[in-house]
Amino acid sequence: MTIDPETLMAYADGELDAVSAKRVEKAITAQPELAAQVAAHRALRATLADHFAPVVEAPLPDRLTALLDDRVVPFQPAPRKATVFQVRNLAAMAAALVMGLLLGQVVSLGGSATVGTRQGALVAQGDLAKTLDMQLASTQPADAATRIGLTFRDREGHVCRSFESPALSGIACRAEDIWRLKRTIDGDAREMQAYRQAGSAEIIEAAQNMMAGAPMDAEAERKARQAGW
Repeated sequence: MTIDPETLMAYADGELDAVSAKRVEKAITAQPELAAQVAAHRALRATLADHFAPVVEAPLPDRLTALLDDRVVPFQPAPRKATVFQVRNLAAMAAALVMGLLLGQVVSLGGSATVGTRQGALVAQGDLAKTLDMQLASTQPADAATRIGLTFRDREGHVCRSFESPALSGIACRAEDIWRLKRTIDGDAREMQAYRQAGSAEIIEAAQNMMAGAPMDAEAERKARQAGW
């Protein structure tokens, strides 16, 4: 039985009707890898939910509350608290939409995902992890799908590497044999030129704020790879 990625994601989010859910559960019983994909999706959603919770729960600034009180005219009279509650609901919906977009970018239920979760943190995996493990900035091809930028040590002594691709760019740092994503920027292949100009500058600035000392030169980068980072 074949389950398409969209249906599997809907099952993971509890959005299927009873009949469709039973069909997916039957497929999961026969294909254990589907259960792993569902678990990965739920774990990543939980991680992102934790990141956005402070935004959703934070009180509205007084200046925004004042604008609502002065300029929003409800269809029916309502106390001030009700208006603020409605706006918080909108904030929650917006956060949920952002999480959905992020999940669509970093999780591939039907193939090899480049980003996953480990102990509640976002980590590189698949092709991205291989690139961070093996690709040297000094010898990489000009048409590499993912390009390595700077390699440096952060203030905690971890080796970190910046990377760029049309879909995702950021900074990953090595800890316990895992590349943990410290900074990410999603890209758009249709606007690649503008993306490279803005994204590269932001990544470089973030790297400069993280690094202890100077970036590694070609020889230091090669030795770091030989040592397993």
